Amino acid sequence: MPQYSYTARDRAGQIIRGSFTGESRAEVAAYIRGRGLYVTQIREAAPSISFNLDLSVGGGVGTKDLALFCRLFATMLEAGLSMNNILLVLIEQTTNKKLRETLKTIYRKVQEGEALYRSLSEHPRVFPPVMISMVEAGELGGVLDNVLERLAVQFEKEHKLNEKIKSAMAYPAVVVGMALVSLTFILTFVLPTFVKMFTDMKIELPLLTRILVAASVFVQTYWPLLLLLVAGAVIGFAYLAEKPGFRQKVDPLLLQIPVFGLLMRKIAIARFTRTLGSLLRGGVPILQAIEVVKKTTANYAMISALTNAQNSIRQGSGIAGPLKESGVFPPMVIHMTAIGEESGELDRMLDKIADFYESDVDDMAGRLSSMLEPMLIGFLGILIGLIVVAVLLPIFDIVSGAGH
Repeated sequence: MPQYSYTARDRAGQIIRGSFTGESRAEVAAYIRGRGLYVTQIREAAPSISFNLDLSVGGGVGTKDLALFCRLFATMLEAGLSMNNILLVLIEQTTNKKLRETLKTIYRKVQEGEALYRSLSEHPRVFPPVMISMVEAGELGGVLDNVLERLAVQFEKEHKLNEKIKSAMAYPAVVVGMALVSLTFILTFVLPTFVKMFTDMKIELPLLTRILVAASVFVQTYWPLLLLLVAGAVIGFAYLAEKPGFRQKVDPLLLQIPVFGLLMRKIAIARFTRTLGSLLRGGVPILQAIEVVKKTTANYAMISALTNAQNSIRQGSGIAGPLKESGVFPPMVIHMTAIGEESGELDRMLDKIADFYESDVDDMAGRLSSMLEPMLIGFLGILIGLIVVAVLLPIFDIVSGAGH
């Protein structure tokens, strides 16, 4: 869509300038009048050549952006602003380009009389299912401000959890990356210089040096093939990961991996209980809430357990039984869920479980990072040490031969 620059005046006569991306001048004029301004000039901006590479996940809108959006929306609702005015303010104040453009579309839909949750549901890459379902319940129940406050809290906690996990994994990832770069540089540029020198001197190389030389020759000769193999493995795994049959077999195995499997399980439980608790507290019926949770859950073992829980509820039973039978959830989760069902406070119990596991994930990620750091440094030291020894051994042979 073309971008327009405009000039307008407010009721006090002050000049207001801005820009708006829309389908036509009429749409821009409607946007300006919606802000209570008087249009004086609208011009289509000159096209510019730009290069934009968007590497953001989930359509470029993260949990931090969504948390701020919900917080501001709830605050303005409580202050008594109309839906149209709230959306106009959010369009002006939102710094995330993807979210701002999406809000412009939503503003037009709401002006036409469409419900907010329906407008949000047309942008599933921006607004997650949990948000759409809770906004629907809030709109229908007349408690949208409360629902948005709860969503803001949930997105803030989700953002903190994600940041803690990223922070814990960042250092090990950097060390591994440095090790791979260093090894590739040594095998490709440094070692060949010594090999040529040893070959010219017709020295019989030790076994360790011969192994390293063979690795160097292999990397230099077949590096395009190695890159293709790595790319093929990544693409192949991504393709298989979309296949339900493959995921149903692999996901339960991933949860059994020592240490990392336990961490993945705890992260999944924290997110599952937080999301389901928020949905129930927001007034979403339990069957619909579980369906939403299934859409936001990545592990098929957990999805299967939730499907069984839905069937159990339809038959008049609870969800604790199917969770226990799945073998995915630990006893504490099952017992607290059962207590929550019996007491009629399932949402509160799920929030308590989520609080516990989010704290546990934080502690475990920190311990894992502390444990991996010395191990990776030690591995890197051994690797570099072996390379140095492999290079020095022939030199020692030369020196000892000269001594004799």
